[in-house]
Amino acid sequence: MLLKIVSFIASIILMFTPSVAMPEKGAVLVETLDNLSENRTADEINGANGTKFYVQRPKAGKLNEVNAADFGLSEENEDNYEAFQSVLNYCSQHPQTKLIIDKGTYYFRSLNGLDANNCTDLLIDGSDATFIFSSTGYKFFIRNSECIEIRNLNFDWNWAESPLASIVIVQNSNSDTDTIDLIFRNAEYCSENNRLMAITQCDPETYNFGTKHSSKEVYFYQDGTNIKSVQKISDNTLRVTHNGCMDNFENGETYILRHHVYDGTVFNIRDYSENITFDNVSIHGSSGMAYICEGSCSHFQIINSFIGVNPEHKDKRCVSLTADAIHIVNTNGCFNISDCDISGMGDDAVNVHDGLGYVSAVNGNTLTLIASAMRLESGDTLAFKNDIFENTDLTAKIVSVKALEGITKEVVVDFLPESVTEGWTAYSMECNSGNYVIRDNYFHENRARGLLLQSSNGLCENNRFYKTMAQAIKVVMDIEPTLWQEGTGVDNLVISNNTFEMCNYSDWGSVIEIGTNIAGKSAGTAVFTNVEITSNTFTDIPSRLMRANNINGLVFSRNTVNTGEFFDKTNLQGRVYFGKYCNNVDYYNNEYIDGGFFDTKKTAQADSISVWAEVNSRLQ
Repeated sequence: MLLKIVSFIASIILMFTPSVAMPEKGAVLVETLDNLSENRTADEINGANGTKFYVQRPKAGKLNEVNAADFGLSEENEDNYEAFQSVLNYCSQHPQTKLIIDKGTYYFRSLNGLDANNCTDLLIDGSDATFIFSSTGYKFFIRNSECIEIRNLNFDWNWAESPLASIVIVQNSNSDTDTIDLIFRNAEYCSENNRLMAITQCDPETYNFGTKHSSKEVYFYQDGTNIKSVQKISDNTLRVTHNGCMDNFENGETYILRHHVYDGTVFNIRDYSENITFDNVSIHGSSGMAYICEGSCSHFQIINSFIGVNPEHKDKRCVSLTADAIHIVNTNGCFNISDCDISGMGDDAVNVHDGLGYVSAVNGNTLTLIASAMRLESGDTLAFKNDIFENTDLTAKIVSVKALEGITKEVVVDFLPESVTEGWTAYSMECNSGNYVIRDNYFHENRARGLLLQSSNGLCENNRFYKTMAQAIKVVMDIEPTLWQEGTGVDNLVISNNTFEMCNYSDWGSVIEIGTNIAGKSAGTAVFTNVEITSNTFTDIPSRLMRANNINGLVFSRNTVNTGEFFDKTNLQGRVYFGKYCNNVDYYNNEYIDGGFFDTKKTAQADSISVWAEVNSRLQ
C-alpha cells in the first residue's frame, strides 16, 4: 500500500513536470564476413542491440609447424629472450606458421620485451608451458600484426628474485614520531631493498584487498616525501619512518604492501594489430598489468583464460598483478572478453576508454593539453567538449605535437575556433574503443573496481562479481587534470543477467555508479545515454545499490535485490539515487527480497522533485 501511495503521488507530480527529449540511440555496428581467407576461421560476436562483429583466427590445419626448441628455447637457459625472439622473427618472415612450445618452465631475464612484429596468420600453442619474467617493462609486444592466436600458455613473475607484494601486520604505530613497524607474514620478503610503492588495508582472514567498510591506503610513489627511512629491525620486521601518511594505521591491522605498481605489462597489443585471440592463457604474476590494448588495434579477444594468484603458491603470494588486469585505451574497438576468471589485482579488472586532453592554455592555433593517455598524431582530427562537457561541432586537424614537462603536450592545429578556451577538453576522432562484449566471466577479490565502462555499444551479461573492493561497475567520465583523463561518453550500454555479491566491500560509494568527475566537479549536462540495467541479482549490499548522475535515458528494471545480513543495516543500504542531470529514467519491477510492508528501499532517491516523480511513478 505504501508503494502505491508513493507511486500515485509521483504520478500526480509528473503530470505537471516538463519532459526532456529522449535521446536517439546511435547506429550499431553490424559487420559482414566477406572473402574470409582459407587459412582462417572466424568467431561471430553478438553484442548490444544488434551489434555484430567478427574476430578471425588462424586455421591450424592450414599452417606450417615449427618448434621453438629448434631455435634454442630451453628450460636450461638462464634467459630465453634471444631464443624466443629469434623464433618470433622467423614467424614475421614466414606467414601462416604454427609455433609449438614444448611443455616446460622457461625463464626470461632480459630487460627487452619480446616482439611479434608484422606477423600474419600465426598460431602459438604453448602446450601448457610457463614463461617466468624477472624484469619490469613491457614483456610481449604484438605490433603491426594480423590474425594471431596465442593459446595454452602460462605467464608468471619471479617472486624469488623480486616479490610483487607482501602481507604485513601493523605494530607500534606512533603518530608522535611518525614511525610504524610492519611485521611480514613471509619473512623472506622482509628486506630494506624491496621498494615500498603502495600499501592497502586487506582482509585479515582471506588477505584480499579491502576490509569490511574500510580501505585505508597510501600510494607512496606519488609523493617522494612519504617515506623518510626504512630499517630492518628483525628477520620479519621493517621499521618505517614516514611523513605522517600512516598515522591513521592502527596496531593489529593487516595490509598488502606492494613493491611494484605500474612497472610492467605482460602483453601490449598495438600499432593497428587486428584479429588477435588469447585462448586458455593464464597470467599468475606481473609487475603491473596483464594486457594493455592500445595504438588503434581492433578485433581482439581474451577467452577461456585466467588471471589470478598461482594456486600452487597461495600460502606466500597475495596478488596476481600489481595494477589493472585489462586496460583498453585508444583502440578501434570490437573486442570480446568471455569465460575468464580474473582476481587478485592491485587495481581494476577491466578499464575501457579513450583518452582526453584537458585544455590548460590557448595561444593562437596552439593548444596546451594535459593528456596522460591520448592519441595525438599529426593529421588526426580533434573534437572538442566545452567547459560543462557538452559536445560541440568544433574540430581541428593536428599539425604537430611536442612533449612538454610531465604529461603536458603542445599541440599545433591547422585552425582553432575562437570559442575553444581553457577548461575545455579535446579528444581524437580517430579512436573508438566501443563495440564490445564482456560475458560469462568471474570478477572477484581485487582492489578498486570490477569494470570501468567508458565507451559505447557495450554488452555486459551473465558475469559474476564477488567481493570487489569498490564498485563492481563504474560508468564514468573521469578527469583528474594532473593524473588521468578518461572517457568521452557512453551511448548504448546493456548490463544484464549478472550477479553481484558483497561488491563495494570497502564502501567506496555504491555497487554500480554512473557519473562524472571533471576536476572534482560534475559535468553540467548528460554525457551518458541509453543505458539498460536489467534482470541482475544483487546480494549482500553494504551501501547504495546505484548512484547515477549525468544520464539521459536509463532503464533499471526486473532486478532482484537482497541486502542480506552480512553488512550492518543502514537506511541507504540497497537504495538507488539519482542526482544531477538525470532524465528519461524507467525504474520499475525491481524485487526486494528482504523488504517489509513499510520498507522504502524500493523507492528511489533523487535530488530534484521532478526526477523523484519520474523514477517513482511506476512502483508496484
